[in-house]
Amino acid sequence: MDLPNNPLINSTLGMLDGDLLTQKHLPLEQRRWSSGSSLALATIDALSKNYDINEIMQAFEAWYKHGKYTVDGKIQPAGKTTKKALDTYLATQDPFSSGGISEDDNGSGALARIMPMIIYMYSLYGSDFVNNETAMLTLHQVAGLTHNYPRGLMGIGLYAILVGQILDGFEFETALDRAVGISYEYYSEHSLFAGFLKELDNLNTPDFSSQPQEALNGSGYIVDTLENLVWILLNTKSYQEAIQAADQVQGPSKKIVAIVGAVAALIYGRPIKADLSSRLEVAPKVKKMLIQASRSGRFEIKKAE
Repeated sequence: MDLPNNPLINSTLGMLDGDLLTQKHLPLEQRRWSSGSSLALATIDALSKNYDINEIMQAFEAWYKHGKYTVDGKIQPAGKTTKKALDTYLATQDPFSSGGISEDDNGSGALARIMPMIIYMYSLYGSDFVNNETAMLTLHQVAGLTHNYPRGLMGIGLYAILVGQILDGFEFETALDRAVGISYEYYSEHSLFAGFLKELDNLNTPDFSSQPQEALNGSGYIVDTLENLVWILLNTKSYQEAIQAADQVQGPSKKIVAIVGAVAALIYGRPIKADLSSRLEVAPKVKKMLIQASRSGRFEIKKAE
């Protein structure tokens, strides 16, 4: 049962491959993709039926309580902000008030799971989704299910706009320049976010790619993760180079490897890895779900004539 070759599947395989790379020290049968990847798979499953924010949160609940979407069906630990959000949702059944809204809720958990939502939005609106207030509100709401602080939402927006430019066919450096400019323009017009725009200044410096990788911070904070992602993709020229560079990032969080894998697979094509294929064979329900999602048409990227 071969998986289709399209942006949804390719980015998902890159994400899973990045996770498995971080566990290369373990025997193959013990390697599992991360909670972020499981939640991305949950998002795909929910969106393949239709967009309903409650359905997405219910898919997250199935992962949290029952281990659905994991490689082996076992429950995974959730990150601090995600756990707090899901516990709040279980108590209130209100997806709009579940996400963390404190300064501490600016990790990369939402960034790690948001790629399927970006592709879904692109399928509906093209890269012009940034000019559609309903589309941007929807993107922020899905990110905000767990991480709902304005700085983190702005980071998600920049990432989504960057992915949209890549899907439009721009080379990465051009895609980045366009995405940063579009993000500044959009978020400067929204008072909730305008005060956080200075956080993007480092990405907007001409010599950003020339600084040593060691100068970047692998904290897991969303802005640091975006800076690492951009630096790596500016300084590497293949999928394998990119994820290997991501694996070298020092810090407490390894989410960067899966995030780089997802974007690099959009740029360079899907990874063909025996260990990834082997782990997917252990999770036939996940593989079947990915095929059904591709056939749903909800993630279809229509190329311009």
